[in-house]
Amino acid sequence: MQNNKMDNRTRIAFDMDGTLTKQGHFDILNITPKQLVKIYDKVKPDLKMIKFANRLYDQGYLVYIFTARSNIYQRQTKKWLDKYKVKYHYFVMDKHFYDILTSSPRSPYP
Repeated sequence: MQNNKMDNRTRIAFDMDGTLTKQGHFDILNITPKQLVKIYDKVKPDLKMIKFANRLYDQGYLVYIFTARSNIYQRQTKKWLDKYKVKYHYFVMDKHFYDILTSSPRSPYP
């Protein structure tokens, strides 16, 4: 018999821009995709927040990385996470439901 029991650990989601990065949200209506590639490559990490996320990961929480970035930036975004050694279980490029969501106070999300 298969064990279909869900993982009951607390899920914590960290937003990318303005939470794990020092760069906040962008006015994407006035920026071309080519410009966004350059911006995303140069965005600075928030090392204190990354350390916090990694500590929660090490303590056994399920860590999700959440971003509203378009799927065309998925590879680039994962490369950035690897570069700054962000530990996570799941990477999501869409808004989902979590027990706890950490996001920038400037975030357009409720």
